[in-house]
Amino acid sequence: MLTSDLTFAGEGELAYNRKVLGRATSIAQTTRGGAHPTARIPVAPHVTVSVPTARSINPVTGTNWEGVGVEPTWPSRPETR
Repeated sequence: MLTSDLTFAGEGELAYNRKVLGRATSIAQTTRGGAHPTARIPVAPHVTVSVPTARSINPVTGTNWEGVGVEPTWPSRPETR
């Protein structure tokens, strides 16, 4: 799968789940890391608050990619010297 720093939400879930299951190789950049579905709640005429309403949990890892994104399988990160 080709991913970028713009890959978010559903696309991130597809990349994460396929990577965990060994069904795809993630290539390019780490995704943005949005895993939790949200709802926008109006608090004033021109103001809304985005509130998480659920949590995506992978049954294999017991976690998700929220806030960290899906790191690509290739290219691997360069080693720091």
